[in-house]
Amino acid sequence: MSPGLSSARRLAQERRTAIRRRTHHIRRWVAALAVALFLCAFAVVYVQMASGHDPALTASSHRNATTTGSAARSEATSTSSEASSSAEEEEFGEEGSSEAGPSAVTTSQS
Repeated sequence: MSPGLSSARRLAQERRTAIRRRTHHIRRWVAALAVALFLCAFAVVYVQMASGHDPALTASSHRNATTTGSAARSEATSTSSEASSSAEEEEFGEEGSSEAGPSAVTTSQS
């Protein structure tokens, strides 16, 4: 073999080794980044669930509240006026004096 051919092979081998090293480094960096992003997203969801803030349940309850909101408001208004008139009747009984105990309040919430 000629000296020029062996140096060319050595140079090609060094370039292949450098490309493999760079490829390996990039793949490890991308894998580490993917794992870090997954762990970050998982931690956010875990903390929300552990603290009791489930976004799916909040959206569902908010949607139910807005669809039945006007009906619930009209029921609450009528129930609160009935409760206040019955509380006044209980508070000032037959003798017209105030009772010592607290009056009962009824709500329509479940």
